Amino acid sequence: MEALPDPAAELATPAAACVWHLTLAYDGTAYHGWQLQPDQPTLQAEVQERLRRVLRNPQLRIAATSRTDAGVHALDQHISFPDNSPDSPAPAALRSLLNRWLPADIRVLRAERREPGFNARFGASAKAYVYVICPRDRATPFLSRYAWVFHAPLELEAMRRAAAMLVGELDFASFGVNPRCEEREGEPTVRRLFRVEVVEQDGLLYVVVLGESFLYKMVRSIVGHLVHVGRGSAPAEATREVLAARDRRAAADSAPAQGLFLAKVFFPPEDWRTYRPVLPPPLWR
Repeated sequence: MEALPDPAAELATPAAACVWHLTLAYDGTAYHGWQLQPDQPTLQAEVQERLRRVLRNPQLRIAATSRTDAGVHALDQHISFPDNSPDSPAPAALRSLLNRWLPADIRVLRAERREPGFNARFGASAKAYVYVICPRDRATPFLSRYAWVFHAPLELEAMRRAAAMLVGELDFASFGVNPRCEEREGEPTVRRLFRVEVVEQDGLLYVVVLGESFLYKMVRSIVGHLVHVGRGSAPAEATREVLAARDRRAAADSAPAQGLFLAKVFFPPEDWRTYRPVLPPPLWR
């Protein structure tokens, strides 16, 4: 097999040791989520391996703000990692070179150096997700890749009443899926959501969920519940009963992955207050 050229050979800009902060966008269709998995293509594996080659550091490990699920997309994923190499590139050079070497469904939007100790996972103060729902008569082969094509009419006002009951500091045990991994064993289930909104625009529906942090598959579970209410399978007021049950079996099935976007990550506290989502997400523009 022909050996790949060494991408690091093009980099000669010296720099002091630093923590790198990269902003990424990606189409998650071809990947089994963000987090490393044995014998499966993941976004972390793809990005981390390219960085290891570029920076000539086989031990490099990256931390991400959100460990998105299989098939989920990102418009504003953030990663960080320490770099102690004396030959680190300039930020623009690192971004350019990574975008040449990464697959076309992963792009580096920004690269910058941050203060020692910065960590993208623990430094984030809030995250916003946008979920896209497409009525069947609006579906195309291209839009279907990034939306849940739904075949029944939905009652928006009922969905909005249910959504309003999910705002605040609440126990979301009924909306968290247990991945059965040691890392999440005994994880607290109380989370704080700042907004849960259902927006109709140009014939499409968008569920916008903004909060401090989320349980595993929590956003998709929330969307599944709102659609369950919207199709008339439960009244909006049943949302309080689902929350009180603290049991995943009390809620509806989760929405499929392809409609979900990690839309925005916030670092300074209170930055989320001025957030207005771009609708539709600009991935397919």
